[in-house]
Amino acid sequence: MRATLHAVAEGRQELRIDYLPAPEVQAFVEDRAFVSGYFGPLGCGKTTSGVMKAWLYGQAYPGARVAVIRDTWPNLRDTTQKTFFEWFPDGVAGRYHSTRREFLLSTGPGQPPIEVIFRAMDDRKDISNMLSLDLAAAWIDEPQGGIAVRSNGALVREPGIDHDLFLALVGRLGRQPGYPGRLWMTGNPPAPSHWIAKEFRYPGHGRPPNPRRDYRLHLGRQATNLAHLPASYYERLMDLFGEGTPMARRFLLGEWIEFALLNPFHAEWIRTYDEAPKLSDMFVVVGVDPAISKKDEAAQTAMVVVGQPRRGIDRTSTFVLKAIAGHWSPYEQAEQLLELVKEFKPQRVRIEDVAWQAALADIVKREAALKGVRLPYIDLAKPQGDKLLRASAWSPLVEGATVLFGGPGHTQLVTAMLAVPLDASQWDLVDAAGLAIGGVPRQRAEQSSLKQTDEPEATRKRARSYAVRTTPESVGRPAPMARSVGPTPRWRAPRFAALAKRRARSYAVKM
Repeated sequence: MRATLHAVAEGRQELRIDYLPAPEVQAFVEDRAFVSGYFGPLGCGKTTSGVMKAWLYGQAYPGARVAVIRDTWPNLRDTTQKTFFEWFPDGVAGRYHSTRREFLLSTGPGQPPIEVIFRAMDDRKDISNMLSLDLAAAWIDEPQGGIAVRSNGALVREPGIDHDLFLALVGRLGRQPGYPGRLWMTGNPPAPSHWIAKEFRYPGHGRPPNPRRDYRLHLGRQATNLAHLPASYYERLMDLFGEGTPMARRFLLGEWIEFALLNPFHAEWIRTYDEAPKLSDMFVVVGVDPAISKKDEAAQTAMVVVGQPRRGIDRTSTFVLKAIAGHWSPYEQAEQLLELVKEFKPQRVRIEDVAWQAALADIVKREAALKGVRLPYIDLAKPQGDKLLRASAWSPLVEGATVLFGGPGHTQLVTAMLAVPLDASQWDLVDAAGLAIGGVPRQRAEQSSLKQTDEPEATRKRARSYAVRTTPESVGRPAPMARSVGPTPRWRAPRFAALAKRRARSYAVKM
């Protein structure tokens, strides 16, 4: 599916649109209901279907005024508008006035163009101007808000469209004389409690009943647009999100689930301890998420200390021993870290390896040498994936009560865990805790040394694969007879000198 230019005469070009939608997409594009919606997983052609519905409306009603709406201007510019111009290029299919954010889309020879008005709901001026217009139709892209996924897999928080704004917009549709009112929405599945589900009377599962007159909901599937996606598109994202996780269920399977399930941590999961094991019995790790600004409104430097017992009944638990955060200079950060090293004597320090943060390791080593502090192993950890994905990687340990909270500052850490991803300023301590927990080695079963048996019979019976050990004292003596298999005649081991020559060079002669 794509739009291409073809030369038809000297100085003239023709825009050809190769668009072959799946049946469920075609049903949405051609739907004449007053309010229609198309929601589904990533890659099912939602934004493109919204563009085509605008074009089809313009072909049927030339001269119409159509509003294209998104929650913020960056989202509108970088996603919705970009897709619109990929199908209908500026200067070819129409003319774009950037100052007014309006696109005059051609509808054919001798026909007036449709006026496509791009508006963002985070701009109060845009809202007031749009709500004073006499609109024929409108398209809202991604009205559900909440956590969204970019094309590169990054997770972001989007505000979405307020219900009151939706109702105000509905009141402006069909106000352009001679044009029937239409409104369509496209996006990822919202929560069953979202106003979108209530407007369509959809319970969040099964086929949409569409009981409301002039309101019709359409659902996309993975198979809807699979032929036009890169190879292993959904498999790659499933590895990224994790099979069965709320993110995979919503963005890859198209399930309508509550947004609260997308929060990595929940209050009922938190478990505390009264007394931690001795430091000498634990493997201790310090996680450091550095920041470079001392301004109160900027990100903080966060440090979290965790420990895991080496043996005993609590050996599968990870204890949060201390959590601190503050606006410190690089040398103040080094000083704070050295104090933690002296207090907890960790076996490992993990520092996030991003931008200048890697230089903190050099500062810490230099300050430790000056102050005579013995440093543990310092690991520069490359961040893997988005912040939310990294937090979701260790949230099951919290849910399963494997991570226990206590010690100074743990209340501040728990508060930050429950605040993300809605409050982006709380990620510092969460990231530091993830670094520390990720540095704890995977525990193995407890082991004990094997005790040799005193039974002489056990020492005499050897496996056939055991090699006969030759010592200098045995040189010149006949080697023990080796039991042959089948008709092969018995043989004697060669003398020590000859045997040494016939061995591979990498074999060490046992003396």
